[in-house]
Amino acid sequence: MSDRRVEFFFSFRSPYSYLAAPRAFALADRHDVEVVYRGVVPMVMRGQSVPRSKSLHTLRDVAREADRLGMPFGRIHDPVGEGALRCLAVGEHAVDVGRERAFVEEASRAIWGEAVEVARDRGLRTVCERAGLEWGACRAALSDPALRARVEANTDALAALGQWGVPVFTYRGERFWGQDRIEDLEVVLRAG
Repeated sequence: MSDRRVEFFFSFRSPYSYLAAPRAFALADRHDVEVVYRGVVPMVMRGQSVPRSKSLHTLRDVAREADRLGMPFGRIHDPVGEGALRCLAVGEHAVDVGRERAFVEEASRAIWGEAVEVARDRGLRTVCERAGLEWGACRAALSDPALRARVEANTDALAALGQWGVPVFTYRGERFWGQDRIEDLEVVLRAG
């Protein structure tokens, strides 16, 4: 299945990544593909600015989309900084134990729909345990430099694609940018 890989570039600070996650991971349920989660450092933490007007538009747009998709949204605790980095480290640990789908979906719902503060152990532990992860191993992941290096490699890979925002999907060299492009990707997957 080596050429049947969908890379899914994701940020815990991106509400569009949150909207995309359940549908992105579900591609593997409907098609003969492997969905490869690639967690990246948020744009603002990479020195890219986001104008206030864009932020406000994004929140209104995501609220509409979340409602359409039946996903909770609006009780938000911005994970920028330590919260995002902690989720990224645990996300890489979750990849190693085959629980990335559960962790990504639980963490992003907690951030964007439940106002859970993932920068603190109490909030992150709740998310980890709901995702079926052992807290001690997750706690150890927070200080693992190899996991942080993988996050940096993911972030560099996104930049090498000429992309900065997420979610981004790649399949056989083709890029699909945005949660609203999953359907386009699915057309390509159905075509073989």
